Amino acid sequence: MAVKPSRRFIMLLLLLHMITAVVVYVTDVPPIIRLTMLLLILLSLLCHLARDVLLLLPGSWCDIAFDQSSVSVVSRDGSSILGQVANKTVVSPYFVVLRIRSDSHWLPVFRVIFPDALGAGEFRELCVRLRCA
Repeated sequence: MAVKPSRRFIMLLLLLHMITAVVVYVTDVPPIIRLTMLLLILLSLLCHLARDVLLLLPGSWCDIAFDQSSVSVVSRDGSSILGQVANKTVVSPYFVVLRIRSDSHWLPVFRVIFPDALGAGEFRELCVRLRCA
């Protein structure tokens, strides 16, 4: 399943980061701390947009493939992660939080996948596979 950019994810990231920036802005902290926090929020937004939405960074997930007992993810740089679907994978009709437990990573890796990041049939197939796993 080839992963492509998601408009829903862009809108959600922008909304959440803007709300966070407004909360930081109205908080009564010294201006230098406020500016630092706003810069960190902006860097977080840019990082997540580049990696998870626009798929520009080398670690961006470009392809997801399922075998009988494992899942394989291919990154933009050609590296792959082979592992098992972790317990706390979330499947809903609106999005999927795919967590993969791999021997090569100490912690499980995860990504959020929205329906518009895959084809209509592919998102449904992903949901069915993850519910049966």
